[in-house]
Amino acid sequence: MRGRTGQRRVPFFYFYQVVSKSIGVRLPFSRFERELLTEINTAPTQLYPNSWAFVKAFDILFGFLGCAPSVDIFLHFFEVKRQRNNLWVTFSNVPGRVLLTPFQNSFTGWKGRFFKVCCSDLVPPALDGFPLYWVRETRALKSKPFKRLPLNDQVACRILAEAGGFDVAALISLEYNAEALEKYICMRDYLRTSRSSFLLDLCMSCLVVPLPCLLPSVQVRR
Repeated sequence: MRGRTGQRRVPFFYFYQVVSKSIGVRLPFSRFERELLTEINTAPTQLYPNSWAFVKAFDILFGFLGCAPSVDIFLHFFEVKRQRNNLWVTFSNVPGRVLLTPFQNSFTGWKGRFFKVCCSDLVPPALDGFPLYWVRETRALKSKPFKRLPLNDQVACRILAEAGGFDVAALISLEYNAEALEKYICMRDYLRTSRSSFLLDLCMSCLVVPLPCLLPSVQVRR
């Protein structure tokens, strides 16, 4: 990328303060976040705050379960929608398949508060793999059908569908409180009654260590 003078311009993107400060999305983006933005062909600033909160809470939930978050699983529970007559993009729960509730009913004044993110020599690939600037050809995607998912993703979706309805604000607020996060996630009746079977299946399908719900002594994420 070169400017009028022929000098190389440093890649950058803008990011909203509320997404970083209130929702806790950190930079550089995780692999899951980069892959999701690439899949829907959307720049970071095109997503509404509530949509970023869904992404953040999904990441926390899977981090607690000891599994890498999956774009396919996320897009099984959420549809991608473009706002009418503009380029804004939102995630919405698939009817009858509510995994996460919205972070907050509405946001005010957030569009005018943003900062610029540039690539650093210390983290050169931090801006690679996703659109940096607003995209006109964003992808409005319907949810991914259950039968077209890999078998291990089907196991995860079945478990999460039964235990769904997690409060996004609660998950985000408990991110660094492992004990309280475990108590909140495992209070679900389905997780509590089926963890000896289905949660073990999920654990094995993801090829990770046993879940904290099964073995409380296991060190959980952060």
